[in-house]
Amino acid sequence: MVYTIVVHLQSLPDKVEEVKAKLVEAASVYRKDKETLDWYVMQDPKDATKFCIVERYEKESSQEYHLNNPTFDPYVVPRLAKPMDLTRWEEM
Repeated sequence: MVYTIVVHLQSLPDKVEEVKAKLVEAASVYRKDKETLDWYVMQDPKDATKFCIVERYEKESSQEYHLNNPTFDPYVVPRLAKPMDLTRWEEM
């Protein structure tokens, strides 16, 4: 069964382009992680500060490869308006 993580995040208004660039970069890195099916990044068309990430893994334990690849959090977290909202799912 595919294990999916959905993350909603909102950048500070003056950090939109920095966060957007890091998300695009992170997607190109994380998509190559072992057992990662895909790592999608989306931006809200009505509010440029809002982003969504959909991470798809072969199984729940597959996210460990991603967690051991710290490209994203140290850079992005200080540029967010509020904490990330992360939910975990199993695809049917």
